[in-house]
Amino acid sequence: MAPHRPRLATGTQLLAAALVFASAAGARAESRSFPLDPAHAEIAFRAYAFGVVPTDGMFSRFSGTLTVDPDAPGTCRVDVNVEVASLQMSNRSVRGEVLSAGLLDAADFPTLVYSGSCDPGGIDGALTLHGATHPLHLAIVNSPPRYSAEAAIHRRDWGITGRPLLCGPTVRIRVSTTISR
Repeated sequence: MAPHRPRLATGTQLLAAALVFASAAGARAESRSFPLDPAHAEIAFRAYAFGVVPTDGMFSRFSGTLTVDPDAPGTCRVDVNVEVASLQMSNRSVRGEVLSAGLLDAADFPTLVYSGSCDPGGIDGALTLHGATHPLHLAIVNSPPRYSAEAAIHRRDWGITGRPLLCGPTVRIRVSTTISR
């Protein structure tokens, strides 16, 4: 049996292949949006009571999107709205305190909102919380298939100064999701 020799492409075949490649390269892929809701993501926080005892909570009602552009790796858009009263905590009395006028004040400030865009160092955006809007940078932590964005906020920057021993001065926020291809 004679050895198989690859056929050389003709000029017409090379031109056709180049045209297919050029048209594919010129086509722009659609941006993809992924839901940020309780079925696909988690929004949680951790504060330290008395500076040492971790106090955790998570929100059960929120909606938003993570939009990525396949033609621009590393760029994205994040928009999320959270219903503050949906806070869940293991201790009901602590939950009541956190939602009270001295802290999150869910009655007067029923939502918190974050909008931001990815950059090489994370997500830069703005957090509206407790009636105040300030810049907030979220660091991206990739642990496939889970992706998280985390930040620490200083409560006083948002006018949340009540109960300093219950929550401490800093609260860590984490938004995590699983992105399916």
